[in-house]
Amino acid sequence: MDNRKRILICIDWYEPGFKAGGPIRSVANMVGALRNDFEFYLLTSAFDLGETEPYSNVPVDEWIDLDGVFIKYLGEKNLRAGAIRGNIIEIDPDVIYLNSMFSQLFTLVPLALARRKRIAVVLAPRGMLGDGALEIKSRKKRFFIVVARLWGLYRNVTWHASTNEERGEVQRHFGRRANVVVAQNIAVGQKIPMEEILNRKKTGHIRFVFISRIARKKNLHLAIEALLKIQTKTSVVFDIYGNIEDQEYFETFRHLITKHEFVDIRYRGVLRPSEIPDVYADADCLILPTMHENFGHAIVESWSNGCPVIISNHTPWKNLRVQNLGWDVDISNEDNLAKTLQEAVDLDFTSYIAMVRASYEYFRDKISDANIITDNRKLFENAG
Repeated sequence: MDNRKRILICIDWYEPGFKAGGPIRSVANMVGALRNDFEFYLLTSAFDLGETEPYSNVPVDEWIDLDGVFIKYLGEKNLRAGAIRGNIIEIDPDVIYLNSMFSQLFTLVPLALARRKRIAVVLAPRGMLGDGALEIKSRKKRFFIVVARLWGLYRNVTWHASTNEERGEVQRHFGRRANVVVAQNIAVGQKIPMEEILNRKKTGHIRFVFISRIARKKNLHLAIEALLKIQTKTSVVFDIYGNIEDQEYFETFRHLITKHEFVDIRYRGVLRPSEIPDVYADADCLILPTMHENFGHAIVESWSNGCPVIISNHTPWKNLRVQNLGWDVDISNEDNLAKTLQEAVDLDFTSYIAMVRASYEYFRDKISDANIITDNRKLFENAG
């Protein structure tokens, strides 16, 4: 008899999907690290973000065993409250793990049933309570939070914060007495050796990359506008990878995605997770002037492949220049980003390679710390 705790994970999108970005990787990495400690069940949709056709290579509406983790991909007819409740009752979990603040089917329905059935709930807000995230559809989200607080919707949940900053965000909205546990997201391991990465950097040109969802929150337009202000005699390329989540936003700067005097800007489509390490290893810097990240898988994956970063100061990662990991930029003044990009372009090769080594080693020594897995394990051991 299996005496492990039974954990039911509810999430809108999951592997083999990848267009929803960080939350999928956060959950997949956590399940991969803890699969021997807990009995995991995962309830999700049979569609990738923005898609109307289900995955072609997975059974729909039945529990399947993938290396000891049981997953059900719900087809269109079962993406409804009754089916969600029925699956939860069938599994009878010890803990329900939720991965959104606002998902009606995969957060609010499970949360309501868990309260009636007295099932322990762990909720990961996935950065949705940060000021930058709340600026998008601000009125609707803030009204929901006020109502949720008045109704005590999240009263008995355990909040999973990825950082101390996110703990502060939860407590700012739901009170100092909110039960918040900090457990950093588990990152994917390093696959490309340092020496191979160093050899890839000897190209004679500069390549910046953006790897993220193309949505207002990510501020891609700021990166493009800043790059157009740099001056250099060196060949500069800016490759953009990511799912176009907000087509209206993309159209506002699409005309700038072309070859300019100092930089060639190219949209390269969507990367599959298996392709990401090579893109970072071939790049010189990641640019991500985001409004907010609670963790930032794109950032830590960049470091894991020896690629320094140029990011906003709205992430948990601070004082990067001092640590030789890149730059965290105050984007309240748009000129700051252009000045930083100019500094990166002008950096001598020896100083840049030192930054590559520091990035790779920081991921290896700090972000891959075994204590992070222990913290995630305790999150579920202590729930309920």
